[in-house]
Amino acid sequence: MARPSAVVERRREILEATCACVAERGFRDLRIVDVARAAGYSTGTVHYYFDSKEALLTEAFRFQQEQSLERRNNLIDPADDPVTRLRTLARGYLPTTQESVRAWRVWVELWVSALGDSSLSSLNDTYYGAWRRTVLTAVQEGKAQGLLRVGDPAMFADVFVGMLDGLAIQVLIGSQDMTAERMRETCEEFLDGVTVG
Repeated sequence: MARPSAVVERRREILEATCACVAERGFRDLRIVDVARAAGYSTGTVHYYFDSKEALLTEAFRFQQEQSLERRNNLIDPADDPVTRLRTLARGYLPTTQESVRAWRVWVELWVSALGDSSLSSLNDTYYGAWRRTVLTAVQEGKAQGLLRVGDPAMFADVFVGMLDGLAIQVLIGSQDMTAERMRETCEEFLDGVTVG
């Protein structure tokens, strides 16, 4: 029997490989053999840790979202003012690095897969809800401190999050009209328009 640390490491490697495969091929074309090959293990090893493709996918989504949460926590300095935090979040979520592109692609696959799977929909609510609360908290603080001119903070946060999602998807699919630089400029101008001073 493998050591507990080896079990944890092997599982992590399989989940990382799954996320990479999902980002590259999408969920529908995902094959266990591809994940096993990418992780450097046999298909039997993958099946030992995950009894079905669906279980593997669910845990891969969960793993990717935990990675995104960790990245978000590393991006934000709690000492920064709320507007700076919003600007940092917008820049940090630009699909420009290999890590951020992969995270966005996995998110998109989760959304598509959640259309017909209530457990994935619930998983999305958990992690996406945390993301929206992060934005909402910054907006509420910005309004309370007189740094943002916004009406309903929750509605503004929804618009901000929706804007990031929509623009990022256009960047990911290679839109001629929406590059990562254009997305960055759009987010900056949007925040400039509601920032006091």
